[in-house]
Amino acid sequence: MFTITSSDAGYNIRYPKFLSAFNSDGYNNQPSFLSDFTLYCTTNSSSNGSTEVVSLDLFEKKLTRITNTIESEYSPTSANKNFFSTVRVAEDGVTQNLVLYPKSMKGTPKMLFPEVGNVGYHEWISDEEIALFLVEENGEHILAIGNAFDNYVNKIISNIGRTLKYDDKGQLYFIHKAVDSWFVKTLNPETLKIITICETMKGVEDFELMKDGTLIAGKGSKLYYNSPKSRDQWKDMIDLSDYGIGNITRIAVRKNKLVLVDNQ
Repeated sequence: MFTITSSDAGYNIRYPKFLSAFNSDGYNNQPSFLSDFTLYCTTNSSSNGSTEVVSLDLFEKKLTRITNTIESEYSPTSANKNFFSTVRVAEDGVTQNLVLYPKSMKGTPKMLFPEVGNVGYHEWISDEEIALFLVEENGEHILAIGNAFDNYVNKIISNIGRTLKYDDKGQLYFIHKAVDSWFVKTLNPETLKIITICETMKGVEDFELMKDGTLIAGKGSKLYYNSPKSRDQWKDMIDLSDYGIGNITRIAVRKNKLVLVDNQ
């Protein structure tokens, strides 16, 4: 985790903190903020060998195990102030369902879209609608919008990347993998209109969306940003190689906190 602040020249990235010392040689991935000081992530630090969700209290510097199942849980995502959801991989290692949990962890989890067993990633766009990344065996993964109340799933477009981000203007950001290039695009869930925002850096499908519409992505040891004022250019933010970081993938930002995963 780093502290991120804006400046006239771009952004300042400072004060690094290593968050996964509790499982330094294992799998730690998919960071997601549930509040200003609460970060959820997936880890294989549990004794039963499954991948589970843990909570990191960034203020108290405390770790709490959230899920404890035979199956593996991935992609913890805040649904609203009371609930969060994960992708649960069944014991067969193939079936992937979306499961809703109370944040209090009091009560019974609820499986959403029980007939849909190929959910890879997801993003809530309202209390009832969810953007879904549906895994396809041919690799042409599908963007769909599902309604959690009636379990209806509307497939929108294929060949998408794994990052889904919804802004406060009602636009869903995703990556569309065209034949020769990949592009960040937006979908209006109400009109289903798709607009191209910018081209991605080659091979990059992980990004974070800032409040002002700026995109942040990593490649190798470097972070880059793409602002609404200059969509045709990804600009250098910082090179983190001095910290031993060499393969940036997932990124999560909340206010002045930036969390990234270095896939070593």
